[in-house]
Amino acid sequence: MNGLFKLYVEGSVGWMTLITLALVGVLIAMWKAPKWVRELGLLGLSLGLLGWFTGFCQAFVDIMKAGDISMGVVCGGVKVALIAPLYGILVYLVSVVISTVQSPRK
Repeated sequence: MNGLFKLYVEGSVGWMTLITLALVGVLIAMWKAPKWVRELGLLGLSLGLLGWFTGFCQAFVDIMKAGDISMGVVCGGVKVALIAPLYGILVYLVSVVISTVQSPRK
């Protein structure tokens, strides 16, 4: 499996797809509705954080059911849980750059 596709799947296809739709919205808004660029970037960031929190809640439930687990398993889960928020941050940064380029300082 390709590296980026593997990260996409590991980060939860549902959340990653929603964040990708926010990125597509940012890119479309760049031409059609420049005032929405940053808001759509914030939507991507918010979706990433929401995916992170729901992933952690599910992980804690699974840990409670499993009982005693190794630290390596927990660290691997944390690594996977951080994929969606990092992607959301990337979408937000793209929106900030686009927004800044479109409206330079006066």
